[in-house]
Amino acid sequence: MDVNLITAVSAAAGAVLSGVATTIAIIVAYKVHQNQKLLSQRQLLLPLWDYMATLSKIDSNTPVTPDVIKVVNTLELVALCCEGGMIDEKVIRRTFKDQFIVHYDDVKRCRSIPGLSVDGEGLLKQNRAATEFYNSLESERLSQDRVQRA
Repeated sequence: MDVNLITAVSAAAGAVLSGVATTIAIIVAYKVHQNQKLLSQRQLLLPLWDYMATLSKIDSNTPVTPDVIKVVNTLELVALCCEGGMIDEKVIRRTFKDQFIVHYDDVKRCRSIPGLSVDGEGLLKQNRAATEFYNSLESERLSQDRVQRA
């Protein structure tokens, strides 16, 4: 065998091994990044939990304006966090779906909110992220247990 051939084969083998090692390093780094992202998204769950846990029940006949505003702002915050990818939307749906729908519906039923020129539905329409998230939750709820076509 020629020395040049051996050198060329060795260099090629080294390049292939280097490429394989680089590919493995990229895959591992990507998986670590994905896990870190998921962890950071889930860490935001606790502050949102605190916000959702402190919301008052809204009586649509006699709404308390600061309570209504706090509910709407919290719903918008939760929806924006999902929309912006700051939190794992699957965890939010599992954790807060029912509460989100109840609070949204309570505000929506308010016909008159003291000190505001809009009713509950109008106030919610001003908060598009909350409305869009609510619509997706309702759609999910309505399609639940749907009979599948064969």
